[in-house]
Order: sequence, then structure tokens, then C-alpha cells
Amino acid sequence: MMDTSEFHTTQEHQCPYCQRAPLATVATAPYVRGMLLAYQIGHKSFIGCVACVRKKVLAEAGLSALIGWFSITALLINPFLIVYNLLQGVFLREKRNKVSQKLQELGIPENLETIDLTSIGYTLAVSMIKADGKVEEAEIEMAEKIGERIFEDFDEAKFRLLVQENKRLPATKDLAILLKDALNQEGRTIVFEYLAAIAQADGHIDTSEQHMLIELARILEISLPQQVGEE
Repeated sequence: MMDTSEFHTTQEHQCPYCQRAPLATVATAPYVRGMLLAYQIGHKSFIGCVACVRKKVLAEAGLSALIGWFSITALLINPFLIVYNLLQGVFLREKRNKVSQKLQELGIPENLETIDLTSIGYTLAVSMIKADGKVEEAEIEMAEKIGERIFEDFDEAKFRLLVQENKRLPATKDLAILLKDALNQEGRTIVFEYLAAIAQADGHIDTSEQHMLIELARILEISLPQQVGEE
């Protein structure tokens, strides 16, 4: 177990999409996916520069226009969501205060003098757990048990609160790009080992988890453990 309360870093936050402009805004794009007899309603959360987040929101509107119709409920809801996302994208502006709030939720300080590594562990773990569209109690309990072994200051209540707010989290890949700049090499390794341990806790890593871990290792610029890279 390791004291992870402070890890120093020297870089500023950049947009996870273009990786050039600074963070300037956030947006949440609701969507519906029709599947004949069933449908799925969800949200995608974005944080980045205005230009990139606008593209993401408008792209989500376009995707909904293509594949959001294939059930009766989706047929009724989709027009409203498409219009909402189109208007949101067109009129998107800088929201520096919202960026600050989002970074705080993610456990990433604005000034990057120190970071809360455990909070970052919470965030990426929840993002990975929800990646398949489901948040199951068994996965949550597994993440808690492993987190208590890895992080000295792991707080189950804080972790559960973030689980409840999981729809507000950006995609795992986007988070990893942000966190790459917020963590030193040791911090990246600790967080990755936590995620890998969660993925392997049931004795095997399924294909989607494996692909996600490989992508995270690439983004975080760390060596991929052999057991993760094995097909």
C-alpha cells in the first residue's frame, strides 16, 4: 500500500482531442439508440477546447440522426435530442467555471501543483466499469477491495458517490489523455496497475477490457504487462 496523497507535475491541461488548445468548456450530449423492441438512453460528457467539444456534440447529433430511430420510443425522443445537441453545439461557448468544477470532480487540480492520485484512481476505475454501458454491484465491490489494497487513503463513500455520478464522466480515453499530463511516471503506473487488477479480478480479461487497457497503456506511455497483452 502506498501513500498517494501528493504527486507533483509541471504541465498545464490541454484539450484531450486536439492536444494543443487549453481546456475551455464542457458539454453533455444526450442520445437515444433504438433497437427495434428496445432502446437505450444515455449521455456523453466532453471536456476540451470550444472547437473540439463543438465537433463532438455535433457529431453526436449526426450519429443520432443516422442510428437513433429504430424503436417506437426512440422515434419519438430522437428529434428532440438531435435539435438539443445541434443548438448546444452551435451556441457552445467558453465555460471556465464549469471546467473548474469538472476538474474538481475528476480529482485533477487546475494549477497542477499537486494532485490527488486516489481520486484519479476512483475516476478511471468508474469510467472503466461503465464502459460497457452497465454498472454492476459486483464490479463496484471488486474495485473497492482492490482500491483499499493499493491506495492508503481509499474512501469507499467517495468512490460510491462517483459511481452514482458516472454519467457525468468523460470517456476513459479522454480521461487518460488529461491524466497523462497530471501524473508523473510513478503515478501513471500505480493507476494503470489498479485498472489492470480490476480487469483481472475475475480470473480473465475480456476482449473489450483488454483493448481498453492496451489503449490506456499507450496513452499513459507505460509498458504493457505481459498478462494484459496476451490474446
